[in-house]
Amino acid sequence: MPESPGRRRARWLLAALLTATGLVHVVWPTPFERLVPRWLPGSAVAWNRAATAAELGSAVLLASRRTARAGGIAAFATFAVVWVANLQAALDGGYRAFSGWLGSEAVAWVRVPLQVPLLWWAAVVASRPEEPET
Repeated sequence: MPESPGRRRARWLLAALLTATGLVHVVWPTPFERLVPRWLPGSAVAWNRAATAAELGSAVLLASRRTARAGGIAAFATFAVVWVANLQAALDGGYRAFSGWLGSEAVAWVRVPLQVPLLWWAAVVASRPEEPET
């Protein structure tokens, strides 16, 4: 069954978003390393690299229709982990990696529910397309 234009667009836009965020993690790693919850084992550098690999890997999987479902599942898992990190930042009183209003507790709390549309988007891309009724 051919992929609908809307589904293709959703898949490609999600791949573009994940590519952009992955590249930002590579180019500007320090703030993201500071966002890693302290209770996680291992180094913040390793966690940032893992997040980068998850984002870029999801994007690569989303680029092909054959692997799009796996890419959507991987993106969902990545967004779920980021949601936990955002929640931890909000509970900690903000993002210590950023100064000014970007690091504020209010911004941290706003980001928590904003992760939900990303989770939904990844779930839609990961879902199997409905078969037309005959």
